[in-house]
Amino acid sequence: MADRRAESAPHSVRGARTPLFTLALLVVVIVSAIGVIYTAHRSRELFRELEQARGEQNDIQIEWRQLLLERSTLSSHARVEQIADQQLQMTLPEGDMHPMVVE
Repeated sequence: MADRRAESAPHSVRGARTPLFTLALLVVVIVSAIGVIYTAHRSRELFRELEQARGEQNDIQIEWRQLLLERSTLSSHARVEQIADQQLQMTLPEGDMHPMVVE
């Protein structure tokens, strides 16, 4: 009879640990699931922010190209001559009116 008690004692200790172990595993699984959900949500948020930033970058590049085109149009020699002639009433010097730079 003493042998039976000795054999059943370790088994009963294992039986008492099983619900605690199961509960611990359940908690770990739930925490892990919440972590996965949070990570997926954060990943989607970051991807949305990345796409928004790429859209803004594209808009800025388009605006930059338009500004470069406008700058080249406004600074063309023909436009400068037209403004000098029409708005400032400037004319090209004639004949002997050419200034000469002497060193």
